[in-house]
Amino acid sequence: MARIFIVLFLLTSSVACSAQTLCEKLAKLKTAYYGFKPNSLDAKQTEAKSADLDKFWNLAKTDPDATLPCLRDMIMAENNDPYFCFDAASLILSLDKKEEYLDVVLAAAKKADLNQIQGEAYLNVAFFLGHKGKDISPLAEKLLSTSGAHVYLTIHVIDLSAIDASIFLYNLMSIKSAEDNLFNIIANGNPTGKHNAAVVLNILSTNRGDSLLNKLMAENKLADSTKAFILKDRKTFSENPEKQTTIRDEETVRTERTNTITALSDESIERYFSLTSELMAIRRKNK
Repeated sequence: MARIFIVLFLLTSSVACSAQTLCEKLAKLKTAYYGFKPNSLDAKQTEAKSADLDKFWNLAKTDPDATLPCLRDMIMAENNDPYFCFDAASLILSLDKKEEYLDVVLAAAKKADLNQIQGEAYLNVAFFLGHKGKDISPLAEKLLSTSGAHVYLTIHVIDLSAIDASIFLYNLMSIKSAEDNLFNIIANGNPTGKHNAAVVLNILSTNRGDSLLNKLMAENKLADSTKAFILKDRKTFSENPEKQTTIRDEETVRTERTNTITALSDESIERYFSLTSELMAIRRKNK
């Protein structure tokens, strides 16, 4: 019995040592290869950096079970390298077949710098997490609040503004959650966020949202450019519905609009906006 215990102890120690060694190796590669800003690199430097990062990823893939907790700890401890956090989160998603580390991915995405990563990758991660029931409101807020943020959907060859891209995320939330998040950005966000959140809130076209926007516009508490944008949207959407609005009720159209976005695609967002036109026309008619 004693001999068996010693063998088991040695085997356990060996596994722990192996995992520890892998973590140490990953930490060394992280120090050597990360800590940079992608948009500061030229084409040649980007190619070289990509080869370096492949070494980190390839090592991580040799033992996913040991790698995942290492990546979790590195992400949670990192506060100065947003690119590493998002890249490591993408690596986690490729390794975490049981989806046990989604909260870590969410934490990493919150730390991301949208000026240093591709908008499509960020939107894909946020959309995926939203489908998994995670609270993606901070990710939507980051998208709306980043000046110049946009998302180019490669397969669909369409470049989305932050406003249009955020629709995919807010559509995954309950109406109240979306409203609450947008209200908070309008009240406390930076100028970019305030404008974008007000425009998105108008697109949502809810009683609570419209009431707030009307109040803010009446009290001149929205920027003139934001007010003009909202009024133009209201006119464009409500006067150009594709269907007859007398045969459908508001909630039917709202539910159909929610269900129309099934993937990140130009078809989904175009159908969403088409139904928004119908929704706004119905609401205008019923006032």
